[in-house]
Amino acid sequence: MTQSVNRFLTTLSHAFCNDRLDLLVDYFTYPLPLYTRGELLVFGSSGVLIEALELYRGVARKSRITQITPRVVATGIPNKGYSQIWTEWDHFDDMGALKCTSQVRYAIFQDRMAMYPKIEMIDYTSIGFPEVCASLPLMQSA
Repeated sequence: MTQSVNRFLTTLSHAFCNDRLDLLVDYFTYPLPLYTRGELLVFGSSGVLIEALELYRGVARKSRITQITPRVVATGIPNKGYSQIWTEWDHFDDMGALKCTSQVRYAIFQDRMAMYPKIEMIDYTSIGFPEVCASLPLMQSA
């Protein structure tokens, strides 16, 4: 299962790094809950998720991030198509230097007929670019 999970996450990374957010958002279900910094954000549609991903991509570009590589830390035991993936995402700049790492837990569902699973929940336990969270409207307080 780890090889297929690595292929799946690498597909997500390539879509993000190659500005194919339209393809990337097809791998999620909606509404999509995302937990980060003790807060819950819910993306009701792929369009709203694209807006958040554009913010993340903008911060990554400012930091000269050109490659994001997944490392699967652990996978849950699948039960009726549902499972969890614990991943560390290493962010490398254009010189190949490691800039930061994000730690993420995903809840996924894999239909037997589907090539890849769908992500049903995201839990950022550690985010490489905290300024992304601060820029999201729902995370700002008065």
